This record gives sequence, C-alpha cells and structure tokens, in this order.
Amino acid sequence: VIRLLGWRVGALATPGIMAVLALPFFACVFMGLDSSTGLNAAVALGTVQCLLSKTAKYALFDPTTQMAYIPLDEESKVKGKAAIDVLGSRIGKSGGSLIQQGLVFIFGDILSAAPAVSILFYCILLGWMSSANKLSGLFLARTEVDSNNETEQQKKS
Repeated sequence: VIRLLGWRVGALATPGIMAVLALPFFACVFMGLDSSTGLNAAVALGTVQCLLSKTAKYALFDPTTQMAYIPLDEESKVKGKAAIDVLGSRIGKSGGSLIQQGLVFIFGDILSAAPAVSILFYCILLGWMSSANKLSGLFLARTEVDSNNETEQQKKS
C-alpha cells in the first residue's frame, strides 16, 4: 500500500479505518442495548472494529511511523524515537485511562458516557489525521531534498 499509494495513504489508513468502522458500533450503542440482539450486534461490530484497527495499525501505521525517522540525522532519530516511544506511549495510555475514569465518574457508567466517548474518539482521530497529513508534507519535502542532493552528488562524481 505504501509503495503503491504513498506514505500519506499508509499513515492515514489506520485512523480512516477506525473512523469508518466505529460508526456502526456507536450506532448500535446509541440505538440501545436493551435487547440481546442489539448487544450482540454491538459486541460483534466492536470486535471487528478492534481487530481491523489493530491490523491496520501494525501493517500500515507502524511502518509509516518508522519511515518518518529515515530522513533525520542520527541524533534526531535517537532522541525523537526515544521521546515518542517512551513518553508518547505512556502519556497516551495513561491519558486514555484517566479520561475514561473521569467519564465514568461524571456519567456513572461507560454506557451513559457513550456520546462523550464518541465525540472524544472522533476529535482524537481528526487530530491524528491532521498530524499525519502535516507530517506527510514534511516527510515528502525532506525525502525530495535528500534525493535531489544524492542526484547532484552522483552527477559530480
């Protein structure tokens, strides 16, 4: 996918898949889980969304994340990777847990908080897509500069 459609598509595929697949899940939750049919549908849709989202993350998003370090100098690679891997993942997981606990505290249970969860979910996905789009522009500009420099050096040789 990345080779055929480019870095941007690879980076945007995961949040795009998550956004599309969450719609039917949230629709089931909002229509009510009073019946066993509604509950079964929500569980099945949630399972499919979770599985496909993780598949897209591991197959597309993680490789694009690693590719973003390629045009950087060695020091920036090490510092950037350490900051993202250590701080980013820990703050993300802890922040998500804190938000979920806060919503349960405010609304009483997670089902009552579903509208707020869906709004937060899509706001975070929009931020993710915006960041990936901006990073794509920076990545493409940096790799074009590097390839132009290599071409000029080869012509001089």
